[in-house]
Amino acid sequence: MEYATGRYGALFKTLANANNKSNFLAFLLEVTFAHQFETAGMPLAYEVKQVSEQTSSVDFKLAAQTGDAVFFELQLQQQDQPTANHIAEQLAQGLVYAAMKDGDGQTDEIFRLQSTILRKVQKPDGSPVKFLQNGAGIVNIVVVCISDILLETPDAFDCTLTMYGDLEVPEHCRRGVFGLFQDTKAGDTEEFQVRAAKYAHIKGTLHGVLFIFRPNGSGVLDYHLQQVMVWNRNLVSQAQAAPLMKQIAAALPAKV
Repeated sequence: MEYATGRYGALFKTLANANNKSNFLAFLLEVTFAHQFETAGMPLAYEVKQVSEQTSSVDFKLAAQTGDAVFFELQLQQQDQPTANHIAEQLAQGLVYAAMKDGDGQTDEIFRLQSTILRKVQKPDGSPVKFLQNGAGIVNIVVVCISDILLETPDAFDCTLTMYGDLEVPEHCRRGVFGLFQDTKAGDTEEFQVRAAKYAHIKGTLHGVLFIFRPNGSGVLDYHLQQVMVWNRNLVSQAQAAPLMKQIAAALPAKV
């Protein structure tokens, strides 16, 4: 890809110099993401700044067919360390492992995922991190690979739960979660009111979260990403989302 276009030399250099497994897998995700867009005839700009004085760049920019500038910031959400350690201990003693998460453990995973997304957009005090523009023609998207969480069983309901909370998923999927894009209503608990205030910046800045998955049975290094997109209804209408989603899906097909 880099030799044909010259666009991704810095990315390949970073991948080649990755100094541990976590970094290598994170940069491999970026390479795979860029490759799928290139293969679909949609070149991406790498490591771009929305404003000249920005100290931290955004991973990718797509010039969308709608005329929008779509900014993608990627994150690989890896398995929580206690679970990873538990599995590693079992595999050291044999070829199989057994693990499970109760409701509290699943809730903790969703909260950890929310924290990851939040950190990509804002600091603890609410000041912006990555996305410093948010106006006409700008679309800000966090892309997070979640294949490894929830014992490698995340699904579309987990994506909706993360962004819109309990009321928008079936009862058996509810975990007492207030979503990052969720609106408060009369009678909400004080905890939910506090969370809503904490999420005010992200609701006004982030247009959506693209949850990406490695298909079942894919290899560690060889896979074709699939996606579930959750748009921010406060910023993006269905009419605006439809053509953008069609273009994104040409590179990253919907999860099956």
